[in-house]
Amino acid sequence: DNMKKIKLYIKGMHCKSCEMLLEDAFEDLGVVSSKIDFAKGQAIVEFDETKVSLEQLKKAVVDEDYTVTKVE
Repeated sequence: DNMKKIKLYIKGMHCKSCEMLLEDAFEDLGVVSSKIDFAKGQAIVEFDETKVSLEQLKKAVVDEDYTVTKVE
């Protein structure tokens, strides 16, 4: 099973449109699902490790001008 679920702690999100920006960015990478909560500064992302890497996910966040502070 190549499915992996991680929680990203993200700094810099402040509204619903921030969530949507990141959801779109993750979708473009091909994640299975992403649940983003700007108030908590968290994103729960489910993805196939053979198709998407953690580095790609982090880069997508940085490309939208947010910061990943922690990964669980």
